[in-house]
Amino acid sequence: VVVVVRGGAMASGRCVAGIPWEQDSQRLPQAVLRLSREDAWHLHGTGRLERLKEQAPKGVHVQLVDQVSRADVSLQPCLIITGVNKDAVQAAHDNVLRMMTKERGLAVAVHPHDIAALRSAGCSLLEELEHESGCRILIEDHARPSHDALARSDRQHDVRLLGDQAAQARAVELLAARCLHPVRPEEPSINTANRSRDASLCAFDAVARGPHVEVDLDGLVARRGGTCAGDPTPGGCVVACHGALPASKVGSFLCVRIRALSREPGLRGGTRIAISALPAEAPLPDTLLKQPECSWAFGRGLARGPDRRVFALPEADVDGAGLVEGDLLGVLVAKPGGNIAVMRKGPKDKGWTCLLNWEAGVP
Repeated sequence: VVVVVRGGAMASGRCVAGIPWEQDSQRLPQAVLRLSREDAWHLHGTGRLERLKEQAPKGVHVQLVDQVSRADVSLQPCLIITGVNKDAVQAAHDNVLRMMTKERGLAVAVHPHDIAALRSAGCSLLEELEHESGCRILIEDHARPSHDALARSDRQHDVRLLGDQAAQARAVELLAARCLHPVRPEEPSINTANRSRDASLCAFDAVARGPHVEVDLDGLVARRGGTCAGDPTPGGCVVACHGALPASKVGSFLCVRIRALSREPGLRGGTRIAISALPAEAPLPDTLLKQPECSWAFGRGLARGPDRRVFALPEADVDGAGLVEGDLLGVLVAKPGGNIAVMRKGPKDKGWTCLLNWEAGVP
């Protein structure tokens, strides 16, 4: 308890862990996280503790207790989270766990040459990336590679991105701008060469996504994140699928279920879909009108091919098709000819309704 004295007179206001508290106040909601000495040391570096305090909801105080007295050196460091609202304390607690728990991080593979660059000059580049992204970047230590092994492109060095999904996406974009060496093709990586095309599409890609896209349930659900709420023209809302479209006798087919629709008044933008002949790499473009290369994109009444020439195609308007929650949206790249067909099927419909048949000429 801290008693505040101003101008020689004793004030009545008191605080517990930085939160105003009086004798008749109810017990304040509080969460205590036990830390290892290594974790406590990491929190002091690169402004991580300050970021946790800034990200905490209003009215929540985050305090690191890591001073050990000579009388009891066995005391374990801890992080004390105190507030006046239980939900706010829980939100701050979850945010701390995301930053401190390695298993919750997004793992990407980075080449040893790029690892060396991140760690050079006292890890100044690593600190800069953490500050800009708001994400803790943890490099997992590996045995020092030999001179011959350093040049190999199939060595994997995991980098764990610890933070919320928006911070992870920003970290991927920043790493992609600086990590230029290819790594093992079958891993979710920053820079990929000759990526395997054997795996069939089964989920959204947690690495290849914009900063305003959240991916849940092991990649089965993608949605626009709350970080762009209130923005009438949000960007960074592009996400790639992981793997190749499953092929059949009639062609390659993709199907997604509409789980929710945004009904924010004044929201501009819409749904565009691109079929790419090459695997997507991070960072993804902000719009599909020009990128990625070797792709066919459509939506909002427009379409374009690999030549990047945009032309009007009124039927290519997914948002104007009257989709509702629970509808299935299918995209078929037909054989032969490479036509792109877009179809819709409602929960009670027995068959599919064709919305678009575009003679795109996909090889």
